Amino acid sequence: MSVSGVSKQVAGLEAFVGKLLLKKNGRGVQLTTAGREYWKKISQGLRMIETATTEVRAYEGNSSILVLASVPTFLSKWLIPRLPDFRLTCPHVTLVFKEHVGLNSAFPVDVDAVISHGLGNWPNITAEYIAGQEFVCIYAPSLLKRGDAIRKPKDLVAHTLLHLEDAPLAWWEWGCDYGLGEEETQQGPRFTQYSAVIQAVMSGLGVALVPRVLVTTQLQEGRVLVFSSFCYERQGHYLCFRPDKLERPVLSAFRSWLHEQKETDVEKRP
Repeated sequence: MSVSGVSKQVAGLEAFVGKLLLKKNGRGVQLTTAGREYWKKISQGLRMIETATTEVRAYEGNSSILVLASVPTFLSKWLIPRLPDFRLTCPHVTLVFKEHVGLNSAFPVDVDAVISHGLGNWPNITAEYIAGQEFVCIYAPSLLKRGDAIRKPKDLVAHTLLHLEDAPLAWWEWGCDYGLGEEETQQGPRFTQYSAVIQAVMSGLGVALVPRVLVTTQLQEGRVLVFSSFCYERQGHYLCFRPDKLERPVLSAFRSWLHEQKETDVEKRP
């Protein structure tokens, strides 16, 4: 569309809403206060329309596009390293990843499935466990250089405990197994993502409880050490989807592949 065409469209929109949305700024233009507020409210909807339009244009028969949303650390540490295998298994499927969906958010309408961390307990949504209920208590080798060896739980909690906001009771339940009180296990910084927790551990900030599947590489390379393992059934990574979505062959194929990966993880566990 030409510049004059765009100007006419903007003028028509301004006439419709009854507000000046753009103003001249030197040789260019900038949003007015009303324009900025308007943009904040409509931008997400416009992006959804843009994405939907792209997907419709790419649609062929049963559609080869699978739209997913995933918690970031699980996506980068567990799923992405396995995707070359999925591509070999299902070369016709194109994956599109959306923004992470929080535990307190509504289940999105513009995705085929969500990989969530927690219990995946949205109403009318099927949630199937993938991985992540086996937690490990980790710390950096550098902590051993600052004092005595870590041999018992009391030695561990003498250091800073690092927490994930979405798993607030993990340390408390771990402490219960070792006869520790709530005050000993609830102090320490909170983080919103496991990637930040793991980095904090490697930087020597403190000790943390994290799903083993998220630190496999760090354990193999000796960048973190394990004090103990802990089964935490309140948390896990789940594949969540509306039951009718399984009618889509691409989701059915991805789901089957995910469960094969889960079984492979179990077989490899020492």
